[in-house]
Amino acid sequence: MCFSANMSLGLGVAGLIASSITYLDKNEPFWVRVARAYAIFHFSLMELIQYFAYPVADQCGYGTNLLLSELSTYHISLQAFAIMPALATYSTDANALKKATWVGGILSGLFIICSFLPKEWQLFGLDANFIGDKVACLFMGIYHIGYAIPSAFGLFVTHGSLFGLALSGFVWKNNWRIASYHFVMAIFTLFVPQWFFGVSTGEAAAMYCFYSIPITASFMPIFKGIFTPKRELALG
Repeated sequence: MCFSANMSLGLGVAGLIASSITYLDKNEPFWVRVARAYAIFHFSLMELIQYFAYPVADQCGYGTNLLLSELSTYHISLQAFAIMPALATYSTDANALKKATWVGGILSGLFIICSFLPKEWQLFGLDANFIGDKVACLFMGIYHIGYAIPSAFGLFVTHGSLFGLALSGFVWKNNWRIASYHFVMAIFTLFVPQWFFGVSTGEAAAMYCFYSIPITASFMPIFKGIFTPKRELALG
């Protein structure tokens, strides 16, 4: 099975290589390359965090587990800043990347602020799955490492990180291809492992073993022909 420390390490290294290849795509403007490469790099960091988490899984609240749990908190918070600009690079709107960078930065900033607020502050008093009124921990689930992330307003962080950034791609002109792909993958990421394996939300959200490669690959140069609007391809 792919759910192991070695697989996480392999995917992390593959992500670093893919990020480098994407950055070296000289056919794209500098900031487009940076945005896409950083998005891939962000995914690879998640896998590397999980690699180091396997030996200390369930050691909640102290030591390496606590450090990695806190890093996971910031990693999830920064997803909007990592992914929203990369999605916007496929738009025909020349200002989409700049706007998405600002919006993604503001949204990620709000998520980080939530991580410092009292974790008891939750929308409507609801327990928000794996992000919310929790004790920081990376735990060993049935098949895979799972997340327990302490944060105020967990529903806002969860839905903002997983769905808000994917839906943001539809805001930009002629950007429905990449946006649709990432929205579908966000649903697969959070729900399909739960339905198929019967695991908790925290473990399901960490099961990027299924999706890291196809999600990451979407930003690589080889797939530009699929996600770039036909008009832009014709002009190129």
